[in-house]
Amino acid sequence: MTRELVDRLDPPTSEVIRRAAAEGDVARVCAALGLDPEDPLATLTNRPPSLWHALAAAARGRGRDHRADDDRERLRSELDAVSATLDAAGDASEALASARRRAAAADSDVERLRERAATLRGRLTQAREGTGPTSADLGRSGDPADSADPDGDAATVESLRDDFAAATRALTEAETERVAAEQALARATERSRSVRDARERRLRLRDALANRRREARRDLARAVYPAFSDAISAFRSDVAGHAGDPVSGGIGDGPGEFEGDAVVAHAAAVRIARRSDPVVVAADCFPGREVAREWLGSPVVFVGSD
Repeated sequence: MTRELVDRLDPPTSEVIRRAAAEGDVARVCAALGLDPEDPLATLTNRPPSLWHALAAAARGRGRDHRADDDRERLRSELDAVSATLDAAGDASEALASARRRAAAADSDVERLRERAATLRGRLTQAREGTGPTSADLGRSGDPADSADPDGDAATVESLRDDFAAATRALTEAETERVAAEQALARATERSRSVRDARERRLRLRDALANRRREARRDLARAVYPAFSDAISAFRSDVAGHAGDPVSGGIGDGPGEFEGDAVVAHAAAVRIARRSDPVVVAADCFPGREVAREWLGSPVVFVGSD
């Protein structure tokens, strides 16, 4: 571990880093140092990122911009806005299904109550005309459909009138609920359509943003490839004698042609980035820690056994 760097931190943080480094916990060291876990140059391990990613990050570290940066920022902003809209919308499919169930139930209730009101209207008409059930018949059977009273007494008419009025009120309430359910279904359908359109737009924005990122990564990586090639040559001369000759293989004219060791390539990308932030080193591509520290040219925290 680079004690000069760690000793400049507050004691609790220094202790966390020391313990995490001794335990080989790269992620915890990065967290304690406040390093971006998405930064491909924040760590140097035996599992390096792609050379394209590392070199593009190195180019950014050297202050390079790309012509697609403004467009990329616009796409990211639009994507964030669409994603926020979708998050706020919740589960539109479940809301639509619930609205459909409500509308179907309301429609069924209206049909059932309309039929009941029509039946009661007919019985009330019969009772008034003296062809319907009497109160005595109702007392015997309990069902006005099973008996008839040719005299159509007043008690039966009054009872049927009350039943018909109650059925009419229930039907009116059910029809009001059906209108509300249909309106809710229309809103849920429109919301579902809007969410579907937003999801499709989010996919298009993601694809467009990924394309811009690939374009920038490709161009930036190629722009610093000469500096990277020089760094690989410097590694061969400065770290000569390292076991296994990890830089054997062609360098080529671009990242896609590099055939050397991926960890050494990652180290070269860190070197040309001119980092001021620390690098967490857990790779064994250097013969010693002092060599690694001097060659990378950045503040270093070593992870692993001393």
